[in-house]
Amino acid sequence: MKIRSVLLAAVLAGSFALAACGSDDKSSEAAEEQATPQQAIDEIGEVEGALDTALTQVKAGDTAAAKETVSEAYVDHFEKVEGPLGKVDEQLNEELEEAISTELREKIESGASAAEIEKLIGEIKANLATAKGKL
Repeated sequence: MKIRSVLLAAVLAGSFALAACGSDDKSSEAAEEQATPQQAIDEIGEVEGALDTALTQVKAGDTAAAKETVSEAYVDHFEKVEGPLGKVDEQLNEELEEAISTELREKIESGASAAEIEKLIGEIKANLATAKGKL
C-alpha cells in the first residue's frame, strides 16, 4: 500500500513537471518571437559574457560548470536572439544555434583542450559580432 502511494505521488509530480515545461516552452517561444533587435543585441552581450565565463571555467578544469554555463547562455539568452536574427539572416542564426547549443557543449564534454575551446569561442564571438551588425 505504501509503495502504491509513493508511485502515485511520483507519477503526479512527473505530470506536473511536464505540464510546467509545456508552459515554459510557450512563454519562451513568445519571448523569442517578441524580442526587438535591440533586445537581441543585449542578449548577445549576455551570451558573450557567458562564453568568457565558460572559457575561464574550462581553463580552471571545471568542465561541468562550463557546460552548464554554455547551456544556460543558450536557453536564457541566445533563444531570445533567434527570432530577430532569423528574420535578417536565417543561415547565420542556424550556424550560431548549432555552434552554441551543440558543438561547444560537445567539445567541452569530450575533454577538448582549452586552446580548442578558446578557438571555437572566438569563432562564435566573431559570428555574434556579425549578428549584432545585422540586427
